Amino acid sequence: WSIKFSNSPSIPVNFTTSDLPIVSINTYGLLIPDEPKIYAFMSIIDNPSGVNALTDTPTFTSHIGIETRGNSSQGVVKKSYGLTTQDGFGTDVNVSIFGMPAEEDWVLIANYNDKTLFRNAMAYEMARRTGRYASRTQFCEVFINNQYRGVYHFGEKIKRDNERVDIAKLEPTEISGENLTGGYILKIDKEDPGGEPGFISPYQPVNHPNGQVTKYLYVYPDAIDIVVEQKNYIESYVVGNFENALNSSQFTDPTLGYRPYMDEASFMDYFLINEIGKNVDGYRISTYLHKDKNGEIVMGPVWDFDLAFHNADYC
Repeated sequence: WSIKFSNSPSIPVNFTTSDLPIVSINTYGLLIPDEPKIYAFMSIIDNPSGVNALTDTPTFTSHIGIETRGNSSQGVVKKSYGLTTQDGFGTDVNVSIFGMPAEEDWVLIANYNDKTLFRNAMAYEMARRTGRYASRTQFCEVFINNQYRGVYHFGEKIKRDNERVDIAKLEPTEISGENLTGGYILKIDKEDPGGEPGFISPYQPVNHPNGQVTKYLYVYPDAIDIVVEQKNYIESYVVGNFENALNSSQFTDPTLGYRPYMDEASFMDYFLINEIGKNVDGYRISTYLHKDKNGEIVMGPVWDFDLAFHNADYC
């Protein structure tokens, strides 16, 4: 191979066909905000032949609500998006896309910091091979308002669902007894500016030169829907029971230690995938855990591996 420098730069190649499905989103001229979702229309071209052209008839269409998503990724030029499939009246509807189980909440992940575009999908596949749930994904070409935005992966948003994080539904009225014990989904992450901070662990990380703390954010029920009794219960279980036992001198005791509160196998699988992937975000942000009714803390699903597999030089 060779590189030639000249005064006649290459001409951009016009997009015509792709072996990947083509996802086109029309926002009718509106910019896509962080929140709230705006109305848009999505069409997908995914031909059985495996060759897809912009001029082909869409194989799937839907009204959608769409917004940008992420924390640090909000500042990059190639945005990631969260979208909800809807009917023509703006009511959320469950649909199957790319053969994935029917749902209403989806994500378009840009993988901007990962020039291979592959690290997230690879980590999720590794997790599925351990028998754990991880977001199903499909690589695709994305156009927004007829402008090409690049290769994305279309995937499942992490949420409570029989085909996603399969835990019991928790209603606001369930505030005592067995009903109060689940299900919950929490995330260790940076504080969400649009939501409540959840709760903070009293135990700082081993290395915290800038005063870092571990923040648990409410995912399910979310910060809007969770009620005081449920907040108190899950904080007491995670901190008062699990973390206190884990940090005690009797942490290895089968009764007084951590074992009654955690699904050990899930922690092993989660740690192995993060360590094999050298995930610099592992354990400190984008870290999900969940608890079913009458259940123990289960680690996962794995999430956010765009800086893993030797794609960063810190942590």
